This record gives sequence, C-alpha cells and structure tokens, in this order.
Amino acid sequence: MSPAGRRGAWWLVVIAIVSVIAGCGTDGAPNTPVSSATPSTPTASAHLNAAECRETPEAGRIDRTGAGLEFRSGTVRIAMSDSRATARRTPGGAPASADAGDVDNECFGFGKWGNPSPEVPPDTLLFVFKGPGTDGAQVEFSVGDLTGGVLPPIGGTRPRVGPLTAPINAAIGVSVDGAYYHSTSCPLTITAMASERAAASFTCQRADQNDANPFAPDDDVTYDTDESTPTSPGATTSTTPTPVGSPSGITLSGWFELTP
Repeated sequence: MSPAGRRGAWWLVVIAIVSVIAGCGTDGAPNTPVSSATPSTPTASAHLNAAECRETPEAGRIDRTGAGLEFRSGTVRIAMSDSRATARRTPGGAPASADAGDVDNECFGFGKWGNPSPEVPPDTLLFVFKGPGTDGAQVEFSVGDLTGGVLPPIGGTRPRVGPLTAPINAAIGVSVDGAYYHSTSCPLTITAMASERAAASFTCQRADQNDANPFAPDDDVTYDTDESTPTSPGATTSTTPTPVGSPSGITLSGWFELTP
C-alpha cells in the first residue's frame, strides 16, 4: 500500500473509534460528571405523621433508685397543638381519642444528645434531645419524685420503695424554628427507668413561649439583666412568659425512649 493509502486507512480507524465513543455517550445515561459534594445538613426539623406522637412506649423495669443511668441513643416524639385539644387526652399519656382536629398537630422527632448520664446535681434528671439548628427538646424531673423521697443506696443497704403507679411532675421544653415553649407542670407517666432502658409519655396542658431558650443561648435577654443598672422609665424587666396559640396557651404531648 502506498503512503497515501496508509494515511487514508489510519484516518478511517480514528473516525471509527470516535464514532464508537460518541455512541456510548448517547446510549443510556449521559456522560455527566458525578458530583463529589456531600448532601447539605438539614436546617429544619421534619414534620412527622401525627400518629407517631400518639404512640405509647412499651412497659419495662422501673428502678426507683434513679442511680446508674447512662443512655447514648434514643428519641423523643413531641406534638405541639392548640390547648383546646387537651380535653381529648388522658393525664400523662397519649390522646384517649382522636378526631379531625388532631391532623393539625405539629409532630416532631429529635435524637438523644449530650451527656450519657442524665444526672444533674444535686437532685435532678435531665434528658436532652437535639435536632438541626436550634431545634430540640428536653425533659426534666426531680430524682425525689422517682425515688419517692427515699435516699439512694448506701453501701450494701438498698432502700425499699413500692412500685411507681402514678405520674410524676416534669418540666418539658421544645425549641422549633428558634421559638422555645416550656411548661413546668407536665404529668409524666414513666413506663421504664432502669440501666437497660428508659421510657415515658407526657402531656403538658399549657406551655408558654419563653425568651430563655437553652438551645439558642442569648446573653441579651431580660432574665440576664444586671439588676444593679437602673432601667429607663417605662422599661420592663418582666420575665413572665408570653402566651402563644389560644388564650390558654399550647399543649405539648408525646413520649421518649432511651437505651445505653
């Protein structure tokens, strides 16, 4: 073959290869570059099905000493609704019945967060749950309410106390979209509280909005004002929570479950 013929054959081979590559790029998925960027972190809590906030955790062992508790995983489900729905709920638990009004409930879920031990000296148990941004919830109650006022074990002496058959009082707060709602009068029905598992359900008949949000600390709030500095005429330093929702506030309800 002459040099001109060899050059012509070589170009035919190149054209054939290019055609094959082009065909592969158009047959099936396009040849687009794959992004290596990681998914962005959610900035808002997901709105869950209202039924998830109405569940009741299974019963388990209740150790009334309130000692030796450590939990690293778990979740809370907490619903926010107009307090007029409170009449449909049983004390310290899930709704006794449901109707069309329940679909308006805002149900949120947050995961266990913070120190594995819930003990806050000298006499409090605090369970904290966290969502994206400043969203989260916390459940707090007195150890004495769990133990019935009995001292914890000392040496080999283990105090005797009967079963926990009634709800105890808890303080519960929830932060959503930067707004914090809190109540100090929430019947808490404990269904399990021992080293292997903790669970409870609750209802707060009235929760009010509070400027002091533990999930979004802010030094520029009235409760932290220096009392030695006189205020200007007409200024107010009241820390009374501002009611939200209906005139009777809003209702918080739900449950939590934790494991080591």
